[in-house]
Amino acid sequence: MATAPSPSQQETTKFSQICTNCKVPTAIIEDHQQGDLVCTECGLVLESRVMDESSEWRTFSDSDKGGADPSRTAGPTNKMLSGGGLSTSIGKNPDGTYNQTLTRLHNRGSNPDRSLITAFSKINEMADHLGMTSVVKDGACDLYRMVVKPGVPLVGKSHNAMYAACLYTSCRQEGTNRTFKEICGGAPNTTVKEIGRCYKFIIREIDGLNIQMMEQMITPEKLTNRFCGNLGLANMEFLKLATAVIGVFRNLRISEGHKSEKQPASVAAAAIWMCVQIKGEAQEINLQRISEVSGMAEGTIRVSYEDMYPYAGRLLPAAYRDKMHMLVAPALDKEERAALAAGLQSDELTLLLGPI
Repeated sequence: MATAPSPSQQETTKFSQICTNCKVPTAIIEDHQQGDLVCTECGLVLESRVMDESSEWRTFSDSDKGGADPSRTAGPTNKMLSGGGLSTSIGKNPDGTYNQTLTRLHNRGSNPDRSLITAFSKINEMADHLGMTSVVKDGACDLYRMVVKPGVPLVGKSHNAMYAACLYTSCRQEGTNRTFKEICGGAPNTTVKEIGRCYKFIIREIDGLNIQMMEQMITPEKLTNRFCGNLGLANMEFLKLATAVIGVFRNLRISEGHKSEKQPASVAAAAIWMCVQIKGEAQEINLQRISEVSGMAEGTIRVSYEDMYPYAGRLLPAAYRDKMHMLVAPALDKEERAALAAGLQSDELTLLLGPI
């Protein structure tokens, strides 16, 4: 925490303000030592005895004898806790020891915020590990406060899974795209299934949250931007190509009556793998690296890629269709190759699968 300079080191600061005497905006000098606001044009003292809201230069802390901490106030208030988070604590004796009797009696009292403070600390620790912003942290803490009632145990649910589910939900609310696997990577001793169960519990408990989650649904296009950035492919041409592939693939699946949705991360990873081959960058960025960035297994990406591969002639824009021969054909047996050939035109079939 940055400390304020001593009064002898503080300089007079200038800012613009309308003087009551000059009736025009003039330069105002703030004298920290005298606590006066003085107009530089007419010399009128606009305000005297101004309260300095910066930290004290002296230290009033019992634990810091060197005077390094000029702050003499407690931490900021927390509206999520009862009483704003302001509570009483038993200090030390003059000789630095604790009064065991008073401390024991104080700790014996019921503190309704004790479990919340512990949960908020765990959520912040988990969010820092995942590199999330303070807005996401506060949103997750607020969700946990609304879902988990004080004194009511979480029956059949892991605490770490509930913390992770709150973070995942807060990410969705703030438009920060994170998958369950990514959240699970920062949540110790839990699984994706447990986090998903807690997420559904949160949706049921909070009215209107389900509609909000539908509006903030994670799509492959949103994940593609982040995956490409982590792969060093965040150029506009590549992003447009990958986004176009994903959009056409979704429309084709809908038109053919596919009701089951694939995982957005797997679709994004498969589209990136297809575009990497078309752009001739498969040597620098292989499937293993895409798997590491997206968090999806290589086998899962291959399955999505096999679903995209038969439609490559329609997925790729017209400017890239002459490069379809650069795509690596998935490992399919004779029956699967024949099944793929059923819905393809002859020229597309020759480019993709070769002679059957």
